[in-house]
Amino acid sequence: MGVVRWAILLAVTAVAAFSVWRYWGPGSAALPAHREDRYYCPMHPQIRSPDPGECPICHMTLEPIPAERLQPAAPTNTMGSPDAGSDGGPVPSATDAGASLSPPPGVVPVVLSLERQQLIGMTTALVVRRTLGQQLRVPGVVEAPENAAAQVHVRTPGFLERVEVRQSGVRVARGQTLAWIYAPEIYQAQQELLTARRWAGAPAEAGLMESGPNDVLQAARRRLQFLGLADGDIDEVLRRGAAMRAVPIRAPIGGYVTRYAAVLGQYATPEMALYELSDLSRVWIVASLYERDLSRISRGSAAQFVAAGETAAPVAARVDLIEPSVGAETRTARVRLSVANPAMRLRPGQYGDVTFALPGASSLVVPRDAVADTGVAQYAFVDAGGGRFEPRRVRTGVLLGDDLEVIDGLREGERVVARGSFMVDSESRLQAALAESPAASDGGAVAP
Repeated sequence: MGVVRWAILLAVTAVAAFSVWRYWGPGSAALPAHREDRYYCPMHPQIRSPDPGECPICHMTLEPIPAERLQPAAPTNTMGSPDAGSDGGPVPSATDAGASLSPPPGVVPVVLSLERQQLIGMTTALVVRRTLGQQLRVPGVVEAPENAAAQVHVRTPGFLERVEVRQSGVRVARGQTLAWIYAPEIYQAQQELLTARRWAGAPAEAGLMESGPNDVLQAARRRLQFLGLADGDIDEVLRRGAAMRAVPIRAPIGGYVTRYAAVLGQYATPEMALYELSDLSRVWIVASLYERDLSRISRGSAAQFVAAGETAAPVAARVDLIEPSVGAETRTARVRLSVANPAMRLRPGQYGDVTFALPGASSLVVPRDAVADTGVAQYAFVDAGGGRFEPRRVRTGVLLGDDLEVIDGLREGERVVARGSFMVDSESRLQAALAESPAASDGGAVAP
């Protein structure tokens, strides 16, 4: 039994010594567990492996890890020229176009295989030069002019004994009778006017005094005017020689009744708006322009308006006012055009297209979907070849249809991601976030 115990002890000691030598000996550095990761899953960048294989999550074939993810990129100076690399040589930089613009924040270059490009339906488009600016088309809506509206109030309390206009949408002329009101104060003022005329000794048929009128008579007439009676109604009282029980409430302007609140027998007070009128002989066409287009429009610029679904000739107009503020949500400014509307061809609430005639200019353009706008930066993904796409910060100009003007950041002939740019942007942001996270710096998960 003693011999058996010693044999077991010697065997355990030998196994322990072999294990220590295997993990701490000269050949331990070549073990697979310590090899550098050289493959990763593009869909799940945290999955890495030193050998080719499949992603355990999505089962895609692992691809070689791009060089920029194996080691940090060399810094560049503020002018975009490359600094010296770690080996003393120059580090390649982006193209000269857009060198004055800082890199877009939160995104990094991405490498996509042809399989992945086809999977997300990605396409590229050339940066081309075109002549822009002949026309700028924006949405517009017809509005009732604010300076051609009126409200009808009484100036002293009374009872509505007759209502002539009882619906909205009807057209009324200036001076037309809308309703009749009995107001004790107006009735008393008429009696005072007739008494003042008798005191002045004026003949009964005289509507107005000749030169040198009596001050009392003129004061009584002015009081009726202040109470809202028209001059024609005051002359009628003087002609008849008797006060009117109910006096007319007349329209102050010609136009359309947009709202009414007059009810037969109602006790009307000065703070009540009995009618609201709007003169539509001229209307406003309000166009919505993006702030980048405002510099191309000025007061007096010619424009044309075509209502939606209308086949008639466009309505010619000119810019009357450019409002000084930009909407916080829409990022557009209101541009007002005033046009004559004698035949009521245009009605408030109609919408359509406003087309501005602008001078032509040659500019670089890309598809509108090629540029991502975060509110802080605008950038596009440039095809650098070999499945590599680099984010490039750009400055844009006007948007005409599906073409977006590029002022700075790109060169003619370059290719940018057009369709599928959202997916490329998401992949770029994901890789940028993983590169900054502690898990990414430690190597991440390893694919079996």
